[in-house]
Amino acid sequence: MAKSAALLRIKSSFLYLPAFYGILSACLAFITLFVDHLLLVSGGRSTWIPFILLSDISLSQTILSSIASSLLTMTTITFSTILVVLTTYLSQFSPRALQNFITDHATQRVLGIFTGGFIYCILLLLLLKETEENQLFLVPAFAVGIAILCLIVFVFFIHHVTTWIQVSNLLHNITVKTIDSMEDRFLSKENAQIDSPWDDWESQEIATKKPIIYMSDKAGYIQYIDIPSLVETSCKYECIVKVERKQGDYVNEDTPLLAIYKNEKDISKELFMSHISVSLARAPLEDVEFGIRKVTEIGVRALSASINDPITAIHCIEQLSTILSRLSSMPEAAPYFNDKNRNLRVMVRNPDFFEYLNISFSSLIRYGKSDFDVVISLFHALTIISNHSEGPRKEAIWKFTQHALEAMKSENYLEIEKLRLNQSLKELLFSLGKSKEFTHIMFQ
Repeated sequence: MAKSAALLRIKSSFLYLPAFYGILSACLAFITLFVDHLLLVSGGRSTWIPFILLSDISLSQTILSSIASSLLTMTTITFSTILVVLTTYLSQFSPRALQNFITDHATQRVLGIFTGGFIYCILLLLLLKETEENQLFLVPAFAVGIAILCLIVFVFFIHHVTTWIQVSNLLHNITVKTIDSMEDRFLSKENAQIDSPWDDWESQEIATKKPIIYMSDKAGYIQYIDIPSLVETSCKYECIVKVERKQGDYVNEDTPLLAIYKNEKDISKELFMSHISVSLARAPLEDVEFGIRKVTEIGVRALSASINDPITAIHCIEQLSTILSRLSSMPEAAPYFNDKNRNLRVMVRNPDFFEYLNISFSSLIRYGKSDFDVVISLFHALTIISNHSEGPRKEAIWKFTQHALEAMKSENYLEIEKLRLNQSLKELLFSLGKSKEFTHIMFQ
């Protein structure tokens, strides 16, 4: 996906849509004032505009000032409501989940409309001047229309907040965003053009060469790696670039980030490093692992003694099964990227399917293995994932199943619970093609 990381960060910024609506409302203020002036000059007000929509200078200023103060109050209430939601997210769900609510376009549009309405009324108050005696104005009617729109938006915002604060809706939103990131990353055009292993003979050849190592310029998380730009730059300098860290990894000033394989040293470090975005916080810019960790963290927090909500943890496991089922049906991320002449240019590190399983379920197993319902839901989730998987990915699921069973062997379940666990385990092993292993690993 050849999008600029800077552009993606701007679009996900909390100020992006409010600033856009603010500028739009300023332009609208000048346009409506200009239309009002044209109608005055042409004398068309009495012909085209109902008299009830026209106001004199005193009434116009009263209407605009009242609407401006009301919109400022509504904006303040909206910000206070957002702070309440953020506090709830911090205490109940996950600090990482704040990002989903703040960057949600519906939330930003509400603030943008309120901000834009306030700017519109304030500018009209500043610009509205009486040029002749007993002059009537149309612009207050526009302001009243904007005020009614803001009231409708405010009612929508209350509904929006009550919907978002429900954990089921939050988990669904994170799941949808994560699946979208997976499709952007794994189903992209550049990911589909993968050479066969024997075509990348250069990767074997460069193992004997000493690369030029570039360290990270600052500490933080790798937000985005612009692969197409790296390929283009590597082609220009006729070199091969190996990205030593994967997206989402934390790096500091002493962390090797790029290895450049080239005979000469006439290359610009700044040019290559500009294609990798490092920031203090992780961002969901094709970062599948980050989305998975959000769901897992909500589930782990739900299993804590202070919250003790295993139903939420089960819901998290179900959402993770949806994400990993979709992931298992996608091709693996390309480790090699070639130029137009099929010459190797960029090598990257990608997590394998077992690593995704480990990120998703290991913490939930550690803290929820004593809860029978959580364990049952985990086996059911692994069965669903296995039904969508083939070959090596089934082996990864089998490997993780062994890991999970090892963690559970110290737990003492009731006899009826063991019967249900064995039934779920048998279904999982049948899906994995490992039915013969059941007698060796069943709960006894």
